[in-house]
Amino acid sequence: MGDKAISLVDADPELGELLDERDYEAARREALARLSRLSPGVWDATAALERDSHHRGFLIADGLMARDVDVMGRRCCELLGHGDVLRPWAWDSEGSHVQAEVGWTVLEQTTLAVLDHGLVQRIAPWPALGVELFNRGTRRAHHLAVALAISHHQRVDDRLLLTLWHLAERWGRVTPNGIVVPLPLSHQRLADIVGAHRPSVTTALGELGRGGALSRRQDGNWLLHGAPPEQLRHHKLAAALT
Repeated sequence: MGDKAISLVDADPELGELLDERDYEAARREALARLSRLSPGVWDATAALERDSHHRGFLIADGLMARDVDVMGRRCCELLGHGDVLRPWAWDSEGSHVQAEVGWTVLEQTTLAVLDHGLVQRIAPWPALGVELFNRGTRRAHHLAVALAISHHQRVDDRLLLTLWHLAERWGRVTPNGIVVPLPLSHQRLADIVGAHRPSVTTALGELGRGGALSRRQDGNWLLHGAPPEQLRHHKLAAALT
């Protein structure tokens, strides 16, 4: 497969941690997945489906993507990055009769490992890899459930602050000035994530900035100041701030 393929344990080192040294080396040689590279912009996920190869989905090896779901003019947004598993062309028409429009945007140069029937056969000697790929779907569901609960808070400023700390738990970096959230989060994208209108988000961000809870750096990234909200007192970055 050459440079058009990658071992799953190289694409996602956490998968390699599930194996002992001998199995890890064997998986590096044999558990090879084809690569698909995406440039920033709108992504036609339907065109990516390869029916002849019994395409199962993708593992994001690196990069950042957004999934937008629109129902009767109201939109929500999910951010996906390294380690996430997706089946972007699959919509459960049997499970929901609500009509929804789903769109995908590549926010940063992204590399996908193709999960197809051939890969399923190649990873058969290491069932832990297949189980963990399945678990990634559960992890996504958990993150979405937390985001849904946050969106039920009445105040927009509470939703924004909780959302930014929730995103920081995965993507944040500790700096001397606070926690940087290195994501392209415009006012409109934040509005789609928290379930609010953009003008309300702009107003709430201004109030949070004046209160010292956050600021925006020159590179456009958000910077969180102080400790996480009380609701997130067990946030994994909290200890780094003390």
